[in-house]
Amino acid sequence: MKIFISGASGNVGKTLVRTMQGLDWAELVGGWCKEDGEDLGTLAGIGPIGVKGTNDLKAGIEASRPDIVIDFSATPVLPGNLKIYTEKKLNAVIGTTGLTDEDLEPFMKEVKEKGLRWCVIPNYGLGISLVSEFIKKASQYYPYISIIDRHSPAMANAPSGTAASLAKAFGKDQGPVESKEVYPKVLGATISGVPVFSERLPWPGQYSEHEVLLGRKDEIIRITVEDHTSDIYMDGVFLAAKKLPEMAPGTFARELSEFIESN
Repeated sequence: MKIFISGASGNVGKTLVRTMQGLDWAELVGGWCKEDGEDLGTLAGIGPIGVKGTNDLKAGIEASRPDIVIDFSATPVLPGNLKIYTEKKLNAVIGTTGLTDEDLEPFMKEVKEKGLRWCVIPNYGLGISLVSEFIKKASQYYPYISIIDRHSPAMANAPSGTAASLAKAFGKDQGPVESKEVYPKVLGATISGVPVFSERLPWPGQYSEHEVLLGRKDEIIRITVEDHTSDIYMDGVFLAAKKLPEMAPGTFARELSEFIESN
């Protein structure tokens, strides 16, 4: 499978480049980044691999003719990137977050009309995917939930796309709370009826954390998922990339569980 990486010089992009060197079923054919003309292996810290980056996304895709694109770029440029992928009729694995369901709706429609296969998933970590499935099952028994996402101050979004997706997995408003807010949003921002909090502190390295608390009378379940490097996303990203061509034309996957269950 010929793969093109958008955001090839970012933290996740570099990890993707390094990981691909150990995959016998995938070939890195190009990458989009600001470091035009530089070897992607050198940027990733593993030495030259003979594949250079380009700062012209459309030209890079046309020159490399990939089977699939993996996008871990940035929210401001993502809509433009997605338009190019639809124009070029490319299957895509999208890990860049920040767009709402409303933002994605026109792309979802185009993917279906053109018979493409996309997965646009806020977190490719296996742990988060399994926790999300647990939340769906537990919500019928636990009426209360609280979600906290913890990232560095450099995190682009608040809340994280992962925190928003966990809230939506609950599938309903949480139980009644009699407390009245003395200060606005002190009980958390509400996403799909679920309180969500974002903490931004100078955690070391690439640390991120999502904490979910589920409650019913006399019992609290506390689940914490800590991620320390971008490596934890690789199993999910390449599982999706490998399985995506087997999915039905018009697929627009929003959860990693769709690929875990078909594995």
